[in-house]
Amino acid sequence: AEVRGQAQAKRVLEIAAAGSHSLLMVGPPGSGKSMLAARLPGLMPDLDSAAAQSSAAVLSLVGQFQPESFALRPYRQPHHTASAVALVGGGNPPRPGEISLAHLGVLFLDELRGLLFTRLLSI
Repeated sequence: AEVRGQAQAKRVLEIAAAGSHSLLMVGPPGSGKSMLAARLPGLMPDLDSAAAQSSAAVLSLVGQFQPESFALRPYRQPHHTASAVALVGGGNPPRPGEISLAHLGVLFLDELRGLLFTRLLSI
């Protein structure tokens, strides 16, 4: 209801949310990719009690669990300059990365091409 136009994109989001499918959105800046991705958790089926506890447990490891967001699907949007450790996890002491923090929710990797290029250069 918050998105005007883009009927085809909205339909794709609905199908992906219903089936727990991954999406790759490609388009020029300003075409609405970030706006659509931010609304994806609201289209996804509600978390059951066990799944909500699982998601809350991961978020609580880094002090990001909010009681008012219990049972809501997490939405993570790391910056495109995020390090491999920030994305995957690790460090000393070990901490979950953005991939784990998005458990059962949405991980939106904006500027994926730049992110992958940067990671390939660091290998």
